Amino acid sequence: MNVLYPVKFNSFYQLVQSVLNEIKFPYRFSVFSKRMYGNFVHVFLLVYKERLNVSYRRFVQIASEVNLERTLGIKRIPHFTTIQKFLQRIPKKLFESMVKACRRLLNLKKVTGIIDGTGFSNTNPSHYYQQRVDGVKVKNYTKTVLLTDKKTKLVLNIKTHSDNASETLDFIPLVQDLNDTLSQVLGDKGYDSMKNREYCWNNGISVQIPLRNFKQAGYKYGLQPYLKKKRRIASQLFDQNEYRYRVLVESVNSAIKRTLGSWVNSRNPGSQQKQVILKILAYNIEVINRTIKLTIFIT
Repeated sequence: MNVLYPVKFNSFYQLVQSVLNEIKFPYRFSVFSKRMYGNFVHVFLLVYKERLNVSYRRFVQIASEVNLERTLGIKRIPHFTTIQKFLQRIPKKLFESMVKACRRLLNLKKVTGIIDGTGFSNTNPSHYYQQRVDGVKVKNYTKTVLLTDKKTKLVLNIKTHSDNASETLDFIPLVQDLNDTLSQVLGDKGYDSMKNREYCWNNGISVQIPLRNFKQAGYKYGLQPYLKKKRRIASQLFDQNEYRYRVLVESVNSAIKRTLGSWVNSRNPGSQQKQVILKILAYNIEVINRTIKLTIFIT
């Protein structure tokens, strides 16, 4: 008699490996690099650290206790400073591309994206250190703008800042990377801009953003006639029933901060932004892990 045994193929390790394969992440950056560790080992350790929401020292200790080196096929866990320096060395765009690659694992197409901004506290900032080393003073939080899928609650794209940049400036760059994936974008009044709307319309993307009342905002002379006409068209296209789903992005922000922490402990602004992206990547892998129901039957 043949018996079917289900085997789940959605482990955290394999999903991180799949994400790196999607962006064709190089195994090594140089032929002269040491053969002890590859780039995948460092990236996996960084993502897994954010999943556990612990410090570098504590993470290395935990990894050794659970014999994580056997899973990775290495002789020993790297020193915690090795992981830190790898984070500082890798460009932020590579981590952003990992987040964007997650949607391809779920084969998402023609989805409704929800855009919203949030912040992650910098619990270990030294303003004296930042002023002397980086030459600029930053806020005590890392501003983060997320573009999230309405159905799966997967983060499709991300932008991070340590300055006073407006969230509206991130709208087009976030949508531009996903022109072939998005069919509709939802956002609050903070993204009310005819430039944002026209970009979506020109690329066949529906946009649901409520219009601001410029009279209440204190505009003395009002709007130009041609802008009034365009905003009248935008008001006619606005669908309140679709816009009410925008609140789902708040549950995504809450889930990330409750499970992975609402703070970052890096001192350098660049590392703080990368750490936030790694949190989002760890969250995405958890979402994919719950969504994918792939079962292999062995007879």
